[in-house]
Amino acid sequence: MTVTITRPPAPVESPGRPKVRRPKRRLRRPSKRRPALTAWSGVLAVAGGAVGLGIVGWSALSGAGDLGSSVVAARQSMVAPALLLVILVILVAERRWPAVPQGVITRARVVDGAYLALFAVVVAPALMLVETGLAVEVQRHARFLTLQPLPAVPKLAVVAVVLVAMDALNWTMHVANHRSAALWRLHAVHHSQEEMSVLTTFRTHPLVHASYLPAILPALVLGASGTVPRTALVVYAGLVTLPHANLRWTFGPLRGTVVSPAYHRLHHVSEAIDDRGPVNFGFVLVWWDRLAGRAVLAEAGAAVPTGIAGRPVPVEQAASRAGVARVVLAQLAQPFAVRTDTDGAR
Repeated sequence: MTVTITRPPAPVESPGRPKVRRPKRRLRRPSKRRPALTAWSGVLAVAGGAVGLGIVGWSALSGAGDLGSSVVAARQSMVAPALLLVILVILVAERRWPAVPQGVITRARVVDGAYLALFAVVVAPALMLVETGLAVEVQRHARFLTLQPLPAVPKLAVVAVVLVAMDALNWTMHVANHRSAALWRLHAVHHSQEEMSVLTTFRTHPLVHASYLPAILPALVLGASGTVPRTALVVYAGLVTLPHANLRWTFGPLRGTVVSPAYHRLHHVSEAIDDRGPVNFGFVLVWWDRLAGRAVLAEAGAAVPTGIAGRPVPVEQAASRAGVARVVLAQLAQPFAVRTDTDGAR
């Protein structure tokens, strides 16, 4: 059977109407600048939100006459003498059991030390204001989140629940820092370290702390049942600091529960371990990585190279003559550039 296809006759044009040629419609290609502008605007949004909450916190504390004492308390909690002692002990341990042999005083340690000083002098008080602002806003607009006192629940149980929930939210926001292009611009500074040590904990962009604000929600929700003692917060901070140490430790039988230096080092690898991308996001507990299928348990002595492939963030190893202040300022300023090489989350 043969099928004949006939074409319709061409329309007859009117002699009085000129033939109009319509321009061909061109497909608009996606702009390469659009993702960069989105990430840049996201960074500005984070900065604006942090400043806004900081102003709210400043106003609340100033009105209550507690501003000065609150600043002192923030430094004592976030940079407690006990925490500094832990850091000193870990630095000594790094000389005894290093994962990668390093000098006593290197450019990387000096840069990390500068970030520690910045955290103690500027970031800790500013972060206290931002957290206070968030607490004020929750009380104003979301008081329903605050649970009534739970007299039947022991205070120790409340503290444990708060810390575990805080760790879960820290993990969640850590993943978000890698998935969001805007947050990755800020978080990339932390991953730029190519010679990890316990001081690497403090190599963070000040604004990145704003992304972890949800982690204080458990304390706000259960605050009526008792506040978390400062000692417990210092212990938690010490457990967060230890995994960045240049140590071969895996914590043996606890390697599947508590984040160790060997475990966390795999998170800082310069190249992806497998097709899953970044792994080992945990702060203190490995549970969240295991539930998400992102846990890779490290063997003792594993010394993988750290940093970011291609060095998209200015690093002290790339310019041996650059001063420490210049490197730090370049790292702090890069997220605000309209386009940077860090665009595109890991």
